[in-house]
Amino acid sequence: MSTFDYANQALRHDMAAYARALRTIVEALPEARSLCDKVLKEVRLVQALLAFASGSQTATLAQIAYTISNLWPYREQSLARTLGFSNEINEARTYRNEAQRALAMLSRHASSDPLAHELTTCFNNIIAYLEEEERLLIECDQAIRPHAENMEITRKRLNLLIAAIDARLPATPETAAILASYSEASRLLQDWESGVPLDERGIVILETCLDLLEQASVVFPSAALNPGGRD
Repeated sequence: MSTFDYANQALRHDMAAYARALRTIVEALPEARSLCDKVLKEVRLVQALLAFASGSQTATLAQIAYTISNLWPYREQSLARTLGFSNEINEARTYRNEAQRALAMLSRHASSDPLAHELTTCFNNIIAYLEEEERLLIECDQAIRPHAENMEITRKRLNLLIAAIDARLPATPETAAILASYSEASRLLQDWESGVPLDERGIVILETCLDLLEQASVVFPSAALNPGGRD
């Protein structure tokens, strides 16, 4: 197998792996976003309930609710993550700990105070939503991290194949089509590194990736890429 054939085969494997990882993320992240929406609804209910509360703990509970409301989907670049989710996973754990701290503060009054009871229900729901969100984020992180770490070598393989096609294959419409396919794959990887939108646009990118994989199935003729005939 020539250097170019090996690079082509490895590239096809990489693109297939990226496609699987992106599908995992595209399918899981909307559900994680929905869980974050549910957390925000519970936070707003906590804040509405606290408007009727008094005492030394009220300000602390209000601060905990405010902290939890700063969830990752509502910040800049929220739907463009393909380099791992460790920050979001740690955030979900931290916010869950904050909700548990609120439960500990409320535990002395939940059985006798209706307001404390309702607040306890809210924070229990928040904990459950954050636990499920963390599970989904871990799934996404495990899917994408190995491929994100392998991005540089994939880019090098693409550059090698583009240069080989341009230098060694005859200037025909077929060659131009192959070259365009790999050039588009190179552009796709650049988009991947800056973040793939995890909505309908992400699905389009996924479909493009799969189409490119089909186009990349051509086996380069060793005689053309290696004029000396060395494999």
